[in-house]
Amino acid sequence: MINGRTLASLAVLTVVLVPAAVRAQKLGTDIAGLNLCLYGDCEARGSYAADPFGWVNPATMPVGILKYVPRGAFVSGSYYRLNAGGMGVDIESPSLSFAVAPWVFQVTGVYAEGSGWARGLPGMDVSLRTSIVRLAAAVDLDRVLPMRGWSLGLMGALPVGESDLRLSLDGFQVAKSTEDRDLDLTLGIHWRGGERDWFMAGALANAIRNDVESTEVDPATLATSHDHGTTNVWFVREGVSILPFVPLGLATGTDALAEWLGEMRLGIDLAHSSIAVPSEGARQTNVGYFGLDARVLPDAWNPIARFMRVVLIAGVDTDAGWGLGAGFYGNGPLEFLSCNPAYSSRPIAKSLGDRVDIWAATCALAISF
Repeated sequence: MINGRTLASLAVLTVVLVPAAVRAQKLGTDIAGLNLCLYGDCEARGSYAADPFGWVNPATMPVGILKYVPRGAFVSGSYYRLNAGGMGVDIESPSLSFAVAPWVFQVTGVYAEGSGWARGLPGMDVSLRTSIVRLAAAVDLDRVLPMRGWSLGLMGALPVGESDLRLSLDGFQVAKSTEDRDLDLTLGIHWRGGERDWFMAGALANAIRNDVESTEVDPATLATSHDHGTTNVWFVREGVSILPFVPLGLATGTDALAEWLGEMRLGIDLAHSSIAVPSEGARQTNVGYFGLDARVLPDAWNPIARFMRVVLIAGVDTDAGWGLGAGFYGNGPLEFLSCNPAYSSRPIAKSLGDRVDIWAATCALAISF
């Protein structure tokens, strides 16, 4: 479960500068929007800034790990298939996390490669590729300061790897755009309180600044032009998540209904983003997210509860997006294992297609030291 909703913390598709021939299509800001999509709004229900099992906010890492493995490691692997109109992208992301209370450290690698055609560019083939290495660290302040419920986290991309986008016409490359990373930092804060941590609040801020080199070739004259620019992106997200039936007293006791109600969590987020791509201007968006996590069956009604628990993950947003997924969490002899398959659909990247559809699967192993 922990890494199944981490797409918000993994910036996979990058901000690119698109040559003059296609600037009117806003392809650069659309692809940059996919980058931010993978900060959570393309998850099954939107990975919440206050989600205790999602790493869109690096400050939630101690909440999701130290409670279960105060000293140990998490090894996870993720695969995503992203489809947008005629574009298809394969994304692979291995991750390794170490927990030594009160600290959690994580290293994540991401490789994405895709090709196809853009709806706004008839007859033009598009290919893109990117690789990223990210480091993250977080601390549970409960264990070092008299500050009940607070945790902090910082995540950043190393200045390694390369991202590029190529456009070709009948096999002839007419444009190439390559991005070098200057700055990609995410700072997060999280607070939890109340009986059984029934209320959580969180926020994160991500800043991206990258240099982009673009080369365009005129197919008729073979004349070549070069451009250099800087992309600037900021992304802010804040939200809350609650176990609504705990403060109402409906989750007390040991009966099956109390168990089911006691683990039902609701989340609400508001995300603000601004993407500034040279020659395309800036695109600003504000989107709200609403989601639900709920145990499919309480243990008393689950015939495989000794080995596995199943959780439903679902949600919608104010931009006509939606998602549906499941969490398979090991219990008893399989408590070290978790897997999360999910599907989501979001109406972003209009120049590529009407909607972006993502099939995702993440599995993780917990190892105690």
